[in-house]
Amino acid sequence: MYSSRYLVENRTFYKSWLSLQKVFAIKVRNYNNIDFEDIPDVTPASIKRILKQNSISFEEGYTSFITNCLLCGKQVSNGAAKLPPCTNKFFINKTTGYFMCVMCKSSGQWNVLEKIITKKTKLAKDAIIDERELIENYLGGINLTTVELNTLTVESRTNISNKFQIPELKSSLLNNLKIRTDESHKNLYFPLENVQMETVGYKVFKENLNESTIEPTLTCGGILVGKSTKRKDTAVLVPNILDLLTLMNAGISWNIICLPNGLLNLPQYILPSFERFNKLILWFGSDVESWDVARNFAKKLGEKRCYFIRPLDKYAPPHLDPNQDFKGIINAAQPIWHKSIITFAGLRQDVLSDLQNIDKVQGVKWKRYPTLNKILKGHRKGELTILTGPTGSGKTTFMSDYSLDLAMQGVSTLWGSFEIRNARLARTMLQQFAGMPLDTNLEQFDVWADKFEKLPVYFMTFHGQQSIKIVMEAVEHATYVHDISHVIIDNVQFMMGLSEDTKHIDRFWKQDLIVASFRNFATRKNCHVTLVIHPRKERDDEDLTTSSIFGGAKASQEADNILLVQDKRLTSVRGKKYLQIAKNRYSGDLGIVPLDFDKTSLSYAQKKRATKSGGSSDKSKKEVLDGSQSVVGEVT
Repeated sequence: MYSSRYLVENRTFYKSWLSLQKVFAIKVRNYNNIDFEDIPDVTPASIKRILKQNSISFEEGYTSFITNCLLCGKQVSNGAAKLPPCTNKFFINKTTGYFMCVMCKSSGQWNVLEKIITKKTKLAKDAIIDERELIENYLGGINLTTVELNTLTVESRTNISNKFQIPELKSSLLNNLKIRTDESHKNLYFPLENVQMETVGYKVFKENLNESTIEPTLTCGGILVGKSTKRKDTAVLVPNILDLLTLMNAGISWNIICLPNGLLNLPQYILPSFERFNKLILWFGSDVESWDVARNFAKKLGEKRCYFIRPLDKYAPPHLDPNQDFKGIINAAQPIWHKSIITFAGLRQDVLSDLQNIDKVQGVKWKRYPTLNKILKGHRKGELTILTGPTGSGKTTFMSDYSLDLAMQGVSTLWGSFEIRNARLARTMLQQFAGMPLDTNLEQFDVWADKFEKLPVYFMTFHGQQSIKIVMEAVEHATYVHDISHVIIDNVQFMMGLSEDTKHIDRFWKQDLIVASFRNFATRKNCHVTLVIHPRKERDDEDLTTSSIFGGAKASQEADNILLVQDKRLTSVRGKKYLQIAKNRYSGDLGIVPLDFDKTSLSYAQKKRATKSGGSSDKSKKEVLDGSQSVVGEVT
């Protein structure tokens, strides 16, 4: 590896070096697999115990335990309770145990650090990620091939602003942010700073603001921050670059931070960079979905220091209304954390926000299943859904398509497939995503696979029987690290691994325990959980009901939604397959959704019927069943 100084002094060689890297780079297609081996068995109490037992002083921050680097050879004594300011601060994540050093840029998992601390093994270089050389080489190259915007003429800066459709870049803003651009002015480079306010990377916008990347790596732990000299311990968090630039141009006296991945997720690598702030104000948008994200992010950042700007119509995102009273809006931010008992006065604004954003409160809408939107209204966080149906009726295929629809709209999804291997499940989802059989269209595989990789879909690597404790640890870890919004367990019986000699009461008790665990998780983490459960053995000519769900009554009692796949094709010449919504706690609407399988795309997606010439298009039909408010939806 060449040093950064050598690359800086040899500009021509640097460009050739980059070209060679691109030519000889090996492409590896990665699934978002979550291995159980990668999930640390760690708690805040266990981290504290290990540190104290080995005479290591530390401070407890909002998200991390902070000490001096244990890898730089500068260990602290066990005397002072407060650590002196230093440049080799070492951060250990309270939840995952993931560690990072500001000085030597080392990072890794807790199990590696624990062995080093307890001196059970020698320091293994391959177990620790050292990104110092990578960062130095990258920054050296950027300094060679780019220039700061404040060195350009006013005309050039204006052209760049118009090209990227961003607000006017004032001199005060440029002096603060140190934005850079390349020779062709096609890319903008916004510096990312770590906890020591040292540049460790760049957020790069290419051609427009719709496409951006974090370079050289997301794990560098940097955030994009517009600094303030007045309120150093307070920061306003915004989801996009336009909001950051608008607030900075307004000259407000708060630090402004732009999140690296917007509202998609909050990586654990950047959490140490927030430790220096005692108050965080989250301004994520004027809809309830942004509100949900704010609450989830606050749990990661430390709820007691988090405030948020309520999603009301009068509070538009900064870039949509640059003339707002930003100071008044930010000062009106309210704390997210509150006591256990509250009066209606404390809920009044929440109720108003729900009424003003009724469509958003109803949840994410399905695009492939419009009839589901009429009945369930949407897919909401914090709910538990049960899906059941006869063996071979297409439960997994439907759930794959159902979850893919949501993932394409940004719903982070975690699949726990205990019956079908991940490669087969991913192949099905990829074909549903492409809408064509890829085995006969191999030339298009890379195109669709590249697009599919960008979806926020993760797979647990479990297969067959697993204990509920191990599965819940994996789900909790993935939800924290990847900000999962939808967890799917397919199916509960395979996860339990029930055998013939198991007593019935034991099986029911075990399933009730699983359902209760996921119900508690969904409520506590504000995450939607879908459980696929086989039904009891019923006669083929009888419809499934909520009582047909295998196990005790707990599953049907705890569920917010119950979906039944009714398959009448084997008992009737003209029999159809359809999805019955048998329970809907949100709106109470019940009904059916026809399931017409398209073998080419492996999808049940509802399609619009062709309109006959001179005739009118078919309208969706509604009818009331048994006097209850039920909707029978036909494909429209």
